[in-house]
Amino acid sequence: MAVVLGILTVTVALIVTEVVRIDVVALLALLALFWAGALTPEQARSGFASNAVLAIVGVMIMGRGLSRSGITKQVAALILRVAGRGRRRIVSTVSMSVGVLSGFMQNIGAVALFLPVLRDISRREQYSISTLLMPMGFAALLGGNLTMVGSSSLIILNDLLREHGLPAFGLFHVVPIGGLLLGMGVVYFLVFEAALFPRGSGGGASDASHSHLLDVWGLADTLFVCRIPADSPLVGQSVGEADIGARFNVNLLKVIAPNGSIHDVGASDQFCPGHRLRVQGRPGDVRRLVDTTGLVLEETTFRAAEEEAFLEVLIPAHSAVTGKTLRELGLRDKHDTQVVLFFSEGEVVETGVADRPLQAGDTLILEGEAERLLYFDDSDDYISVTSLDAEPTHAERALRAVGCFLGAIGLVLFVDVPISMGFLSGAVAMVLTGVLTIEDAYRAVEWNVIFLVAGLIPIGIAMDTSGAASLLSHAFVAVIEGMPAFWILFTIGGVMTVLSLLMSNVAATVLMVVPVLELAGIGGLSAEVLALQVGLCAGNSFVLPTHQVNALLMTPGGYRVSDYLRAGSLLSLLYVAICTTMLYFFFLS
Repeated sequence: MAVVLGILTVTVALIVTEVVRIDVVALLALLALFWAGALTPEQARSGFASNAVLAIVGVMIMGRGLSRSGITKQVAALILRVAGRGRRRIVSTVSMSVGVLSGFMQNIGAVALFLPVLRDISRREQYSISTLLMPMGFAALLGGNLTMVGSSSLIILNDLLREHGLPAFGLFHVVPIGGLLLGMGVVYFLVFEAALFPRGSGGGASDASHSHLLDVWGLADTLFVCRIPADSPLVGQSVGEADIGARFNVNLLKVIAPNGSIHDVGASDQFCPGHRLRVQGRPGDVRRLVDTTGLVLEETTFRAAEEEAFLEVLIPAHSAVTGKTLRELGLRDKHDTQVVLFFSEGEVVETGVADRPLQAGDTLILEGEAERLLYFDDSDDYISVTSLDAEPTHAERALRAVGCFLGAIGLVLFVDVPISMGFLSGAVAMVLTGVLTIEDAYRAVEWNVIFLVAGLIPIGIAMDTSGAASLLSHAFVAVIEGMPAFWILFTIGGVMTVLSLLMSNVAATVLMVVPVLELAGIGGLSAEVLALQVGLCAGNSFVLPTHQVNALLMTPGGYRVSDYLRAGSLLSLLYVAICTTMLYFFFLS
């Protein structure tokens, strides 16, 4: 018992201080407990076959399938239509959606659906992914308290009450508490998001690489946005008639409509008042275009447009495009791609770009949607110098992807299949139906998350088998027995919060229900209220990334343990305070 408590203390200290990577800490704790004799070999490796770990594997694979089939883009577009384009509105809309969904399915399933959606919104709107994922994950945990099937701790609580001859709670018995917790969480996100939630680089790694590429070639200073006023001579002209490229040596990249939608440029498209033009060229040439056509220069600092990407390619000696001109290749018409820089024979080509034959060794900087640029990334006629952070989407696989995902959810909700088997079935179905290749499925799994969760689960087993957990729980009951009723409830909530960080919420619930029920009648506390406090506060897992939802989001969000400590500490305190107040004043019989 002393050895287990000692290893637990060191593990928590290492996790909090981040001296060692958290997934490595989890594995070290597992091995230390095994070599100390606190775990059998079967118990030590049980985390890798646990319901949580297998469910996370299934979640990651199905999330990749939904993304590759284009479903996440459609859901992201729907959210943006409903919520608008402000980050606060997006966070509140997504949080409420995930929270309500978590009331009727396992919270990791709700997170699985929205994780790729938020990644897509982050890229589209240039918001840091770290400001979106943590509120979404916290909302999933809060929403699990809306019904008695929303979290594992509440499900097991009803089973334990039946075993002890007590009546089980109805499905919506906890709606008032769960609704208040979720509403509090959304307000908390909106009020404190600037101070609590970390802000990484907006839009992710691909945006950073694009900016670096533009800086290296000096292109950031050649990209501009101009607005067409009503009196501009361009109004009513087609792109072909205006011939901006030939007249001003300026490259017309995109046309942005007044409603913010972005269009590729076609020769027959007509210019209208209010259109904004994204152009690229030397500042002097752009100024000449503005002065001649009456355009209004709006942006002189580069800011990536929605789904815009840049790729640097080299023409190899064996390429079939050598000797051809850009006009002959027709990159704009065939691939919706622009050449924003042509580097040949040691210098930038600034005139006659379209009619200059390509030679081996020439360098092109291409601009277009990431999916369009994949052609050049895969083609043998071009060598990609920079990486392209994009994946092709296959809309024809959308129905199969949705069917596999909904089928997995249906197995869990209606057939009483364990969440791990349901989600793994959905993941394998995506491979069998061709939504993903098996290689894609393997690449979808973030193994550091798997080792983190699998390493932490045996700690709870060791606490239980060594007797340390039972000793602590009964000692705790003896200490609080003489307290006022309100503070008994509050203390139970605090202890359950700590236990939920050190072991699974199910294990913490099983551990504490029986000892806490011994307090029934003290200070007017009913068995119902005591049991609900245990079940609800077992889900108060915001301070450390030990819960499977937090662990799943840690890598894609780029979070550190200190981020959870900062963002989750006050939320955990409010959580316990709300549960205690609601149970004491409204549920106490």
